[in-house]
Amino acid sequence: MHIQLDTLAYSNRLRHLPPSQKLWFVLIVLLLALITHYPVQILIFIWMSCWSVVYAGIPWRIYGSVILGVMTFLVTSMPALAIEYAGNITPTIQADALWHIGAWGGQIYLSRQGSIQAIEVLIRSLASTSALFFIVLTIPAIDLATTAQKVGCPQILVELALLVYRFIFLLADTAQKIVTAQISRGGYRLQRLRIHSLNLLVRQLIQRTASRYQQLILGVTARGFQQEFRFWQPQSYEYSPRYARESIIGCVALIVVEIFYLS
Repeated sequence: MHIQLDTLAYSNRLRHLPPSQKLWFVLIVLLLALITHYPVQILIFIWMSCWSVVYAGIPWRIYGSVILGVMTFLVTSMPALAIEYAGNITPTIQADALWHIGAWGGQIYLSRQGSIQAIEVLIRSLASTSALFFIVLTIPAIDLATTAQKVGCPQILVELALLVYRFIFLLADTAQKIVTAQISRGGYRLQRLRIHSLNLLVRQLIQRTASRYQQLILGVTARGFQQEFRFWQPQSYEYSPRYARESIIGCVALIVVEIFYLS
């Protein structure tokens, strides 16, 4: 998946735009997603999805699968906000409960206020995630690192971010290969075999990740590493007044909608 994401980041239709232009746009939209209410957040989600799919040319199947994965994670966390437990059902709880059942000497109930809060968190998270995905799908990691260096971000943080980015996907790729090999050998047919296979998976992940880390260290040392990563950007960028106008008009429109909602 990380190879596919990197490919999209390097080949999307907005690749020629300066990373700083896209970053400033996303930061403003992300701020709006955090401080506005749900009607504006829904519009932000739709708007940023259009930027990613229509303007950047990201295939809608890939974008939809990524958003679906995030929604699955968010939906599974909603019961923690919506479901509550009380020893006794008071009139206040009775008015707030949409549904309740007796358990462990008390009552488990579905809170109306908790459900509203869970839905608000879901919508705000989707709006924020759509903005962040626009960065991931349209700006390569090297461009992000270079931009961070230009704005004065500490070098150690930039390098750590790149290394973590690399090793997360390296770990996922290694785990996928090991699991595929185990499944082909019937390693998950029985409960006892599943436990044994998971034990082997964890041990192999640690060993292979440590080995790949040593290979990385040897590789950068052989290339004359001087305690600082340097990045080369062959891509030339072209500032787009058209996209700048559209982003400004869109953000102003979102602010106007928020004002009308509060009035």
